[in-house]
Amino acid sequence: MSETKFSSYLWATSRKKYVAKKHVPGCIFCKIAKNEKGVVKKEVYRNKEFMVIMNVFPYNRAHLEVVPLRHVYSLTELTDEEMLGLFKLVKNTVKMIEAAYNPAGFNIGINIGEYAGGSIDHLHVQIVPRYKRETGFMEIIANTRVMPETLDQTLSKLKKYASLLEE
Repeated sequence: MSETKFSSYLWATSRKKYVAKKHVPGCIFCKIAKNEKGVVKKEVYRNKEFMVIMNVFPYNRAHLEVVPLRHVYSLTELTDEEMLGLFKLVKNTVKMIEAAYNPAGFNIGINIGEYAGGSIDHLHVQIVPRYKRETGFMEIIANTRVMPETLDQTLSKLKKYASLLEE
């Protein structure tokens, strides 16, 4: 077997601050689902099984997560009905972001387990919109992501399109 060789790497050193941060004990998504006081949450939508929340450490504007309200670790713990509900909501979340922001593309993914890049042991689907010319001088030279609006401004804009999540 030959070893994989990479010609270049993408370094996200700004994430070190998040990884090194002391985390709240327990499952942050369960705390958000239970509306626990003192937990930062930017909830866009909720139904009886799932919630759509903003990532408060976003890679990009309108970076959202679709999360089961019930604590599950993996896709294998979902019922067939829950699986269908999850991915219908992912599809509708993409529609909502397209209506609100018209991105050039998306990264959509699920990381299950620490060694797969998962940082929270509660199933969630990451939806990261990608934009033309999203990388500029600050990202390249100063290792700083420039967000064109605050989290609250993004939340307000997304909530105007939240009815698309119920289709």
